[in-house]
Amino acid sequence: MTSLLQSQRAVNLKKIPDQSGKVFVVTGGNVGLGYEVAKALAASNAHVFMTARNPEKQRRAIQRIISDHPGAKIEGLHVDYLNGFGNIEDCAEQFKDRNLPLHGLINNIGTENPADIKSKEGFDPTQASNYLGHFYLTHMLLENLMETPQSRVVNLTSLVEPNGTIEWTDIGGKKVKRSGYQMYAASKLMLYMFGVELQKRLRSVGSSTDIFSAHPGVAQTDAFRKSDKSKVMARIMASGADLIGQSPGGGAQSLVRCATDPALTGRYPSAPSHMLWCDLHALMASNYGLQLPVSANLCLDACCLEAGT
Repeated sequence: MTSLLQSQRAVNLKKIPDQSGKVFVVTGGNVGLGYEVAKALAASNAHVFMTARNPEKQRRAIQRIISDHPGAKIEGLHVDYLNGFGNIEDCAEQFKDRNLPLHGLINNIGTENPADIKSKEGFDPTQASNYLGHFYLTHMLLENLMETPQSRVVNLTSLVEPNGTIEWTDIGGKKVKRSGYQMYAASKLMLYMFGVELQKRLRSVGSSTDIFSAHPGVAQTDAFRKSDKSKVMARIMASGADLIGQSPGGGAQSLVRCATDPALTGRYPSAPSHMLWCDLHALMASNYGLQLPVSANLCLDACCLEAGT
């Protein structure tokens, strides 16, 4: 797979193309990167559905956006990836009941070095939040996406993907006792691989839906602040984010560009999916690109079995 390294990586969140008539779902949209993405899309006249675990925090986030942008069309959907696949199905059904098109799904929810609390099905919390939840929600909304011409899925990825190692006999991490850096790297690698294979399969049936992988750079978000500081890597990564991290608004630029820039399209077979980076260190990630297509196929099929789809 070939990564797309743009010479102009950033997009001014106040000057994105008008999104009137377009509908987006932004996961984890009440804080951090997700909030900035939801705000930018709503400010550009899109109809935004923000997912969150906490209804009160979601309500306050929506009110802040409407206060800054009167007339913004933004609504809330409830989802908690740790609360089971049934919870994700309920979220998808809430959206489907509106009978709206879906122009963009922003898979933003993420965690790193969280408390070691398994999901309802017993999955590792990092794997459930960073990959399995996104995989299943995308699966549940795929029909809506495919029915909407030139729709997009944007997956939040990371520079640590090359460090990820996937345990194929325990893809959901049920046997993992400490959810740390290795699970974070594996989950981000799997999300990237999922995007590659999904783009390939969509193109094979003539779908115009594009899949993007967007790296935000290091940003100062709750993913670092709320990590389990009893873990050494949690302390290191949180300190690093405090030292060199950019604002959530800066980190959101790559996600918003992938969601809205008409110049970007998915490519297959030479490059089935775009990797849009916002810092030069992303060049390190190119080393594993040629090995992705076969592994990506296994990754998608294995997770279908794990999720019972």
